[in-house]
Amino acid sequence: MKNTKLKKRFRMPPMLVVLLGFLAVMSVGAFLLALPVSNTTGGWLSFTHVVYWATNGVCGTGLTVKPTALIFTPFGQAVMFILIQFGGLGFMTFATMIFILIRKRITVKDRLAIQEALGLDEMKGVVRLVKNIAIMTGIIELAGAILLAPFFCMRNGPIGIWQALFNSVSAFCNAGFDVNGTPSNPYGSLTDYYGNAGILIIIALLAILGAFGFPVINDALKCKFRWKKYRLHTKIVIIVQLSLMLVGTIFFFVSEFNSLAMKHMNGGEKLLNSMFQSVMASSTAGFSSVNQTDLTSTGRIMTCVLMFIGASPCSTGGGIKTSTIAVLILMAICGLRGKDEITVAGRTISVKTGLRSVTVLFLATFLVIFSAMIMSATDPNITQAIGVANVDNDTGVYFFECITAFTTTGLSNGAAPYLSTGALYLQAVIMLIGRIGPMSVGMIFVRTEKGSLTYPNANIMIG
Repeated sequence: MKNTKLKKRFRMPPMLVVLLGFLAVMSVGAFLLALPVSNTTGGWLSFTHVVYWATNGVCGTGLTVKPTALIFTPFGQAVMFILIQFGGLGFMTFATMIFILIRKRITVKDRLAIQEALGLDEMKGVVRLVKNIAIMTGIIELAGAILLAPFFCMRNGPIGIWQALFNSVSAFCNAGFDVNGTPSNPYGSLTDYYGNAGILIIIALLAILGAFGFPVINDALKCKFRWKKYRLHTKIVIIVQLSLMLVGTIFFFVSEFNSLAMKHMNGGEKLLNSMFQSVMASSTAGFSSVNQTDLTSTGRIMTCVLMFIGASPCSTGGGIKTSTIAVLILMAICGLRGKDEITVAGRTISVKTGLRSVTVLFLATFLVIFSAMIMSATDPNITQAIGVANVDNDTGVYFFECITAFTTTGLSNGAAPYLSTGALYLQAVIMLIGRIGPMSVGMIFVRTEKGSLTYPNANIMIG
């Protein structure tokens, strides 16, 4: 009897289990990356740097203090590859897959943790969904690697096979890490391939699939692409995600047409790279075919907006999520029309969902602003440290770097190699919160109330 009471008293919330799981994998990954066998220097790497790398890998961010292709040996790159794959699938998905393989019974508590980790509304069918996630991930990433291999092999020889596989997994997991760096262009990402439509389109398609989320892909396959049978969530995600990418493409094509980033390209290449920049920002994939510091101020602001909104729930991407922004827009429209309910397509969205959306927006905005303030104190005059003439606004850099960390995107002004130790750890914390979700992290520390009391209405003037 006493043991039962103690278990109930010290039972960990599901999201705390997920958080501890991420921290455990990050710790193991950091240790492996620090080993002399993992890097080309032949010695132990800095503790701060390996923690930063491991956090980036697990959170699928792609920020790096040194070029991945040049600093890591094949063993180190393989460790990063596993961390990226783990980050894309998530701790509970990975754990469930292992349980299924060893035929361990998955308890109700495990199912609840999976539900919380994937951001699902109900517990029903979560194990089946995890199986589908594993199958879908393997098929999509393998197909991407096969399609990319000829392009990379033609340019780089046999090493192109590894580059194709690494980039395919990184793109679908919306991680932004690559092993394409060269001594002449160490942090180049895909800037050497800005004219290669094959590579950019395949990477973009992988990122889009990763950004849609597993429930959306599963729903599309189950309904055999018949739009009318899709769930409302699937329709909203597809409409919002593709709309953001289309608007972003047009915006970048206009704003960057004569900018330093694209002035050396022809018209077709400018359209291709505008599309790629839009997809990478809105899916939070983080690959870049143009130098981010060469974008105009307008282009960098649009990049921040797309990154902040980000991908969709239960996806490999970050941000406040497309469904959140959709609910907020619907709330605004219904508020302007004087409605008491949030309605769309003949359905009513619960007040609870609306409150969750507002909470996510508030927490994310507060976290980004507060982090930018701290970073400005730890690293004043950051633009001087970067030494890029086209970036002359410290405030803009702080916000850009904090947004790209929170949304786990990885697009950067190149500040990471010049950040102080305190700023690197700050970014690591932001990434972890962004990967798990600000609301999920908040629920670990705040007790959920399930009361049935109804209080009298109170009128408060708004606006």
